[in-house]
Amino acid sequence: MPQMHTARRDRAAAAAVSLGADAVLITSGVNVRYLTGLVSSNAALLLPVQGPAVLGTDSRYAGTAERECQDIELVIEREVESALVRRALADGLRTIAFEDQAMTVRSYREVSGGEPGVGSQRRPELVPLGSAIDELRMVKDEAEIGLIARACTITAQAFSAALDRLFPGVTEREYALALERAMVDLGAEAPAFDSIVASGPHGAIPHHVPGDREFAIGDLVTIDCGARFGGYHADMTRTVALGKPAARRRLFRSLERARLTGREATLWTAMWRAVQARLREG
Repeated sequence: MPQMHTARRDRAAAAAVSLGADAVLITSGVNVRYLTGLVSSNAALLLPVQGPAVLGTDSRYAGTAERECQDIELVIEREVESALVRRALADGLRTIAFEDQAMTVRSYREVSGGEPGVGSQRRPELVPLGSAIDELRMVKDEAEIGLIARACTITAQAFSAALDRLFPGVTEREYALALERAMVDLGAEAPAFDSIVASGPHGAIPHHVPGDREFAIGDLVTIDCGARFGGYHADMTRTVALGKPAARRRLFRSLERARLTGREATLWTAMWRAVQARLREG
């Protein structure tokens, strides 16, 4: 794992070169975990273009950081972002690329010297990093693929395990809780998101919040769920019928008409675009 995180940090630090920066300041918790393995609600990472990385977190996570991130120098302070910027300035790193999609206005003012926390005589030059780290994460390595696969397996197993709770008289909320409990029992860190359990007329609501409606014979129940494992999320949607679905034939015919209409519209759109292209060619 340390070698994997080191390779990721090298690629992330390289993103600063094109910006003319001396270092990158990572403040997104998700990206800190991606680059170090540390799970923390208060952590930041300083990545110089040249030289070792420095990880900042507070005393609550000091023991975990020392154990999980032995190859990285640690700075233990409450205000981690300001502490790492001060460290960068002390090391002669003045131009710092920051995660402008993650940093708050308040934090920006603090680390830039606009408020107490950074000396006014030595202020950093902050340049936006944009989505460079997120773009690195788009291409999954083998370890990530394995974690995603495990999250998917847990989700499928939990769905199967909770099927015996899917019967008339059970409420949407009760079933959602049973499903999420099964995920955790099977090894998930937590649900990847709030589970959707939409029964009967609630199935027409895309992001229905499970409520007190009880399942009834003839209901179609739509379940959208996923487990989180190792920081990676699964997402699975299933629709289950309780007994013989009400208005089954009419519903199927409506869906089939919608499918055929959509396919026909797609074909006509493709043909029209082809005609327009030919016309532009003269």
